Amino acid sequence: MSGGRVGDDTAAADSIVIVTWPAPSRRCDVLVVGGGPGGLIAARELMARDRGLSVMLLERDRAIGAPVRCGEGVGSGGLSEFIDPAEAPWVSRKITKVIFRAPDGTEVRVAEGDVGYVLERTRFEPALATEAGRAGAEILLGTEATGLRRDGDGWLVAVRGAGREYVVRTRLVIAADGVDGMVARWAGLDTRVPSRDMESCAQYLMTNVNVDQDAICLHFGDNVAPGGYAWVFPKGGDAANIGLGVVALRAGGRNARQWLEAYARTYFPTGIRVSCTVGGVIVHPTIKRTVTDGLITVGDAAHMINPLSGGGIVNAMKAGRLAAEVGAAALAAGDTSATRLSRYHREWMEMLGDDHIHFHKLKDALSKFDDAFFDNLARTVNKIDYEKRTLRRIFGSALMHHPTLLPVVAKYFV
Repeated sequence: MSGGRVGDDTAAADSIVIVTWPAPSRRCDVLVVGGGPGGLIAARELMARDRGLSVMLLERDRAIGAPVRCGEGVGSGGLSEFIDPAEAPWVSRKITKVIFRAPDGTEVRVAEGDVGYVLERTRFEPALATEAGRAGAEILLGTEATGLRRDGDGWLVAVRGAGREYVVRTRLVIAADGVDGMVARWAGLDTRVPSRDMESCAQYLMTNVNVDQDAICLHFGDNVAPGGYAWVFPKGGDAANIGLGVVALRAGGRNARQWLEAYARTYFPTGIRVSCTVGGVIVHPTIKRTVTDGLITVGDAAHMINPLSGGGIVNAMKAGRLAAEVGAAALAAGDTSATRLSRYHREWMEMLGDDHIHFHKLKDALSKFDDAFFDNLARTVNKIDYEKRTLRRIFGSALMHHPTLLPVVAKYFV
């Protein structure tokens, strides 16, 4: 991922990049910036569609998949569209249960069966990179884009890596450079994030904790994680990813690491902290424009994250696949204009983007309620037969007891 500013209510100033533009020393058909799941799937799928393409992928970090910046949970259905998880070495745990915990501790089981997986992302992304590399994509580690400018029907991209700086000319850029990415902004797309839609997150990998190794648990409450939630994702044995996200405007002057420290002390007093990661999660709908001439924005860089759950791994992979499909067709037609590439934005919104707008409205509505409301809601849901706890039925029953949700929820769930 590339450095940048997010979380401002006003326009964030573009990073000032001073670039000299010598003649390009490298050329490729597609330059993918970012070696996360979205970028890797884009590279793999581009090569699968046209082995004659030259695809170059830049990853700023020196290792694919590290450092880990998320809870590593994914749904089984979405993941299986891209890679077979059966007996995969990059699966930490198969998840068969999902539990919501209300502020007062009331637990609600909302799913059971083939729910999903907790990944080992330091193995998962290298597996995707191996597939992309075998297909013919060139992957450059410790290498980042530092600027770009339009050049005829393509882009010149300033690149820094391996102790040198150079310029790459490409016909198409896929910006998959993450939450704090700058590539789309340099190209003129608006990627600003309101402060209320930026969550600050912290996570410990902890051992010596007693958790249900078959379940993920999401814990809500203003005394737990104001504006967000805490999570427990098992990693096998006595280990788990334990983290939380908070909205800074509601966090009482404490950062996410301080909230996490208090949470770990209260609920996992015997836990041993093995590692800690911090970062940000955008809980804002997809940016208004994800494409421009010769450029497609993918995954977190385009805010393609579920605003309710904060999940984005599978979303990024779906976007990467769609970018490859649209991009390969555009290159074959010799037309990478924004008009041609706009199919990508349209199909993304139909696939998930419109749902994310609805989820964002629901998140806003739920943010107005206090902990007592969620305690009561949990007890209401627990009165529904477990086998009937679909999302539609949960909200339908909740509306009968909590009609204040009606204006937002009814349109989407009832």
